[in-house]
Amino acid sequence: MEEIIALAIILITAFMFAPLGLGGGFLFVPTLYFILGWDLQLSIVCSLILVWFVSIGSRRAHDEGGYTVAGVGRKGRIVAIFGAIIGALAADLIIAEAGEIIIKILAIILLSLVIYRGIKKLIEEKKNDIHDEDISIQGALLYRYKLGCLTGGLSAGLIGIGGGVIFTMLNRIVLGLGPHKAAGTSYLIVMRVVPVAIVSHLLFNPSLIDEISKFDTLTLALPLIVLVTAWAGAKTAIRMLPQSALTYPYLLAVSLSLIRYLIDVVENIN
Repeated sequence: MEEIIALAIILITAFMFAPLGLGGGFLFVPTLYFILGWDLQLSIVCSLILVWFVSIGSRRAHDEGGYTVAGVGRKGRIVAIFGAIIGALAADLIIAEAGEIIIKILAIILLSLVIYRGIKKLIEEKKNDIHDEDISIQGALLYRYKLGCLTGGLSAGLIGIGGGVIFTMLNRIVLGLGPHKAAGTSYLIVMRVVPVAIVSHLLFNPSLIDEISKFDTLTLALPLIVLVTAWAGAKTAIRMLPQSALTYPYLLAVSLSLIRYLIDVVENIN
């Protein structure tokens, strides 16, 4: 029964959140860890694999709709990739030395920040129009953007969320992109960052390879199913939903993940 519930959550997440610039890692990790009872680091790596396939499917859909800004994505890739390597190494060390609760607390802090900034941006957009054409990133703006991308890369390696939640927020808040373009441009970075984070985890902890090799055929095929589901979700949302409608499920999804981590941390402390 747990497997069926986990499969349903994963596919619904891929379908609904692919249009938002999110790989779904903030729900994949809790699903694999809390529902299936997998080891936290294994859950992080498998979440990243699923996130990568979500990003491939969704990026394709956003490309077809003209909702990617390639010049912006390229500016943040290198620092984000560096952050992913550092994050994977930090996750391995933290789990081994201090336990899983530190990773959960870091996830809570990150998700709280995302919710705060997302609500703030939503309020601002009700008062002002969105202008996302002719984006020019240089000087202090470029520094802020790269620093944010470094944080996104760190989050990908550290807590397995893929970084899309950070990259999308950056594109919306720092650059002022509309939701569709913010999402599509986020995937340009995620597609490069996540594979590096996956490989880094496997190099730092080779035992994860043995655990993944024991999966059954359906589990190994799941990433491909997720890819198609994400593509379908993104295509549907781009055609049928207004940009403003995408912000609300984005904030709800992050909030649900935050609540689950909070419950677990409180239980551990007590």
